[in-house]
Amino acid sequence: MSDNLERSFLEVARKLKQKKKKRLAQRIALFLAISALVVGAIYWFSIGRTIIKIGNLTIDRAIFIFSIIGLSFICGFVIYTLKKPGNRKNSIFSRLQSSSWQFNRLKQIKRQYLFGFGLLFVVIIAQANLDLIVNPFNNWMVQLRYNPKPPTLNSPWSWADRATVHPAVANMPSDVETSIKSVAEYIAKREPDPYLRVKALHDYVISRVTYDLDVLKSGIRPSQNAETVFATHKGVCEGYAKLFMALGKEIGIDIVYVKGKVRRDLAPIDLISPALRAVNSGYDWTLHAWNAIKILDNWYLVDTTWDDSESATDYKADYLLPPPQVMAIGHFPNESAWQLLERPKSYDAFEKQPILEPEFFARNLMLVSPTEYQTNVQRWATINIKSLPNNQQTIGAVFTKIAGEAWWDLLKDKQAQKPDFQGCQSQENLGGETQISCQFPEAGDYQVFILSREKASIPIGILKFHAL
Repeated sequence: MSDNLERSFLEVARKLKQKKKKRLAQRIALFLAISALVVGAIYWFSIGRTIIKIGNLTIDRAIFIFSIIGLSFICGFVIYTLKKPGNRKNSIFSRLQSSSWQFNRLKQIKRQYLFGFGLLFVVIIAQANLDLIVNPFNNWMVQLRYNPKPPTLNSPWSWADRATVHPAVANMPSDVETSIKSVAEYIAKREPDPYLRVKALHDYVISRVTYDLDVLKSGIRPSQNAETVFATHKGVCEGYAKLFMALGKEIGIDIVYVKGKVRRDLAPIDLISPALRAVNSGYDWTLHAWNAIKILDNWYLVDTTWDDSESATDYKADYLLPPPQVMAIGHFPNESAWQLLERPKSYDAFEKQPILEPEFFARNLMLVSPTEYQTNVQRWATINIKSLPNNQQTIGAVFTKIAGEAWWDLLKDKQAQKPDFQGCQSQENLGGETQISCQFPEAGDYQVFILSREKASIPIGILKFHAL
């Protein structure tokens, strides 16, 4: 009798042990499935594009995923309730209080398993998109070290009264340019104003360095450290930013090297040879570098690369200490803190916003509508721009049908493929608002260039419209 009892007891214990192992395996499988879903959702969000586009209807990925999750939860709850008639009497609150919903059941899982699950979860995220781990950590480090905030003091931007190279740079003797330190100290001794001193450093970089187009054409990238760029007078965005940073640090200015991206439609793809693009098909050509600089306890942004022009007489300071919202049109830093905005933009919002040039903001204009870069319309597109009542400006627009070229290609005077520009109608009212109407001849994608009559050859804003 005792032997039978012992065998029965052992059999029951064995079944309980197997059942416990089975439950643990089920929990592990469930945890991995949920982790995969979460990682997939996070990765999907990071792409930052709409998933469905039917006419004027677009459904965002986040809304789509959360709708599916919510619908699945509701359906599962209804099915579970219908299959268990006795549970209908129980409210959802009592069910939440039941033992099956208690989180203390996690205590049954050993700590090493929890550590392993957590490590696996991190590895899965890193494999899906490493930036989801690296960027938040880097952003936290930036906040800890520099504490960047939106500037409370306005800089002299847009430099309308100083639209020339700083005299200290224009008249610099050649024997001063023997080292980065000697150049920086020469400028510091001749310019006491902190903003103008930074302008002089900016002007030195854009007047002495030429963009190295051979890097984009050949793919061969020389060293971009400050000393090399200073000696060769050539560089790409990395070299421009590093030389500017080195000049500032020599005279005690706090300057940071910022990495990030530019808008897809603003990346210089046309300068890169087709062969190089084919070989590096997976390379992100939107990568860019610029600087953040601290002046009078305020952080500002500078992009010497984008201020460099092909002509020595065409001076630009569009990206020298502009308001953060101006910089945020075309620059998206890896660490969101360097946007210097009260509410940093997501990458999706960054790409969707209209392209407005610094000149647009310098004229105190405001785009009322449309609010996105690309809009679906019928055959008519309407653009509303507001200006100050006492500063009424004559603004117009032209459009052309898009055939796959980048917008800067459309402005080039190519005899073989001249774009067919057509004018839009402009109407101004006494309230300081200009309404621009463009009538598209047929369905398709169109690029609209907003122009100022004073500088009609250079667009101050760019929009896209899909005519149905």
